Amino acid sequence: MTSTSSNSAAARIWVNSGLVAGESISAGTSQSHYLRHVLRIGDGGLVAVFNGTDGEWLAQVRFVSRKLCKLDPVQLVRPQVSENGPWLLFAPVKKYRLDFLVQKAVELGVELIRPVRTRRTIVKRIKEERLLANATEAAEQCGRLTLPKIAQFSALPDVIASWPSNRTLFWGDESGGGVPALKGFRGNITQAAFLIGPEGGFECCERKLLRAQPFAKAIDLGPRILRSDTAGLMALSLWQGVRSAS
Repeated sequence: MTSTSSNSAAARIWVNSGLVAGESISAGTSQSHYLRHVLRIGDGGLVAVFNGTDGEWLAQVRFVSRKLCKLDPVQLVRPQVSENGPWLLFAPVKKYRLDFLVQKAVELGVELIRPVRTRRTIVKRIKEERLLANATEAAEQCGRLTLPKIAQFSALPDVIASWPSNRTLFWGDESGGGVPALKGFRGNITQAAFLIGPEGGFECCERKLLRAQPFAKAIDLGPRILRSDTAGLMALSLWQGVRSAS
């Protein structure tokens, strides 16, 4: 991994507190344990901290007991910037594949992650705190300054009913009715989202619902049958490549 700043500490952690020089923040038990026993940062060591609003700071670690420490912000090394990105919506997959999908989606710059219940969705419950934990770990490791929003697990019709009309929704059409993704991603599209269906694909009524929406565009991700997590990451990678080249 390449460092984003020559002044940055090797380790980065997310904190849910304001970051101001001279104002100490308290790390929780699990975070203190992580700093001491996993990262092996001793008293007086430095760690990079970020909270999504105040940029990235170098902070000095100060252990106040065997299990707790405080973090003293000492230097702003990266000012906060906007990290607007695409949204990723998907029918949930098995746990270990879901963890991988969330982590890699964060690395690819998603702004929002939303599990969607379709007629063929096998997974019935989602632990949103697990999604957030995976997203946080990925953001710490990849150098992001923000965490993506984890939206509520909702049924597809409810997602469509509340959709913002100014955001294009690209959805994977396994029936062959979509345009090639690279072609569909070109053009003056400033806000995008990607919807990946379940194993077995969307049912006919769901495809009909999506095709009826003016903001939705069907895309084709190629001739092979892709796992849901593979399809999601492929769509994000293609999008990033097209937008970077334009």
